[in-house]
Amino acid sequence: MAFSQSSISPYSGHVKTNTKRLVDALSAWSARPGVLHGRLTAAIQDAVRHGSIYPGMRLPSERHLARMLGVSRTTVVASYNDLRAGGWLESRVGSGTWLAKRKASQVRASIHAAMVARSPVFNMLQASESGAIDFATTTPYPLRELIEPVLPSITGHAAALLDERAYMSFGLQTLCETIARYFTANGTPTTAEEVVVTTGGQQAISLACALLLQPGDYALVESPSFYGALEAFRVAGARLAALPVEKDHVSPRVLEQRVSTVSPRLIYLTPTGQNPTGAVMPDPVKAEIARGSLEHGVTIVEDEVLADLFFAGQRPRSIASFVPNANVLTIGSLSKMFWPSLRVGWIRGPRPLIGRLARLKTAHDLGSALLPQSLATELLELMPEARRLRRKEFVRKRDLAVRLLRELLPGASFTLPQAGLCLWITLPDADTQLLAQTALRHGLVLSHGNLFSVDESHGACLRLPFVLEDEALEQGIRILARACDELSSSAVSSHEPVSALT
Repeated sequence: MAFSQSSISPYSGHVKTNTKRLVDALSAWSARPGVLHGRLTAAIQDAVRHGSIYPGMRLPSERHLARMLGVSRTTVVASYNDLRAGGWLESRVGSGTWLAKRKASQVRASIHAAMVARSPVFNMLQASESGAIDFATTTPYPLRELIEPVLPSITGHAAALLDERAYMSFGLQTLCETIARYFTANGTPTTAEEVVVTTGGQQAISLACALLLQPGDYALVESPSFYGALEAFRVAGARLAALPVEKDHVSPRVLEQRVSTVSPRLIYLTPTGQNPTGAVMPDPVKAEIARGSLEHGVTIVEDEVLADLFFAGQRPRSIASFVPNANVLTIGSLSKMFWPSLRVGWIRGPRPLIGRLARLKTAHDLGSALLPQSLATELLELMPEARRLRRKEFVRKRDLAVRLLRELLPGASFTLPQAGLCLWITLPDADTQLLAQTALRHGLVLSHGNLFSVDESHGACLRLPFVLEDEALEQGIRILARACDELSSSAVSSHEPVSALT
């Protein structure tokens, strides 16, 4: 999501306007305290300080930014005036408004900071902590029924580790063995030597990117896709090519065409509980893709963080289970099933790749914390019961969300997810980034569709998680419906379609 290098001219010119990215950089600005224009002023200042936007960048006109934020032009004018008075902005008649420039070396440093600092994941997490109803993240509540009975044993785990001086780059041996049994029970024969433990699923994705990608390499990724993965690929400097996700997941024919066209170093797939659509890839497609990875010599990164959250039947098989010697790295985590704060994940793969990953991980953090791994060993043994409890919980919440959507937003279209934690809905003629700004003023944080997009082709879509308690889930969907009505009324009164307000 970094700003394009072609839009930067730090010596003599300015940085071109990118209004949508500016709006994302402002995060949950309207949830701040104080008068509205003061909140906007502070958010722009903080975005500069943090490196999300930088000196020399051209800002949109007052009218245009007001439309994107869903506020009056008066609010933006007052904010711009405050920023000019404080020396933050430069304006020139007929030329526009710019963030004040400094020395060329400082501009270059700010540009580099922005390319690193502009994190949609970070912004989503900050927005979700603002006190508003959180429809931006798919973070479930801890599974207390299973966690609380094992918590007393943490003292014993800690005592057992007191004399341990090793960092254990691959992970705690007992956990690696438990993960290997977990894979074997699910149809993918695995040994402990084929596993490396990570600090959550996100680190696992980042490590796979660092291992497999050099700047400029192509990665084939689903579209839409998990925005945390997209961010990891972009930070690695990869070029992204889209694999459209259909009702039954990606098409092997399209995948074959894209592999032949762009020669990717990595293919990223979420075969069960695709994030955000909830699709489940049929077994024959998984087998075909596994065979294709051998034929083309390309590594598949198989994200199974949501794979145990399936709503009917037996746990779907992993891609890796169909061709044991294929270059498939399978990622998993305990966060969604048990406890988001535990931050224990893993990667399963061929021994040569796992050995390289362990060495790479050592350069990042020496090794993940051992005490959470020790607790995770106990929890992973409880996975069958965790599946049963989570299925009961999330099928009910999914059905509640569906009923509310059909009642309050009958124009929204979606396919019932087969697994996962969210609905992927389409709102015809809507700009969901503008909708997210409108909803935020009413106390609801949303993640708009283009955050999940390789090419910003999902602007009319919205990911709607069903992880909150019933009351908050219902209240959030009611706010969403009101925000849609407000946006539609605003468009009608201005004689503009909602999609034109970009």
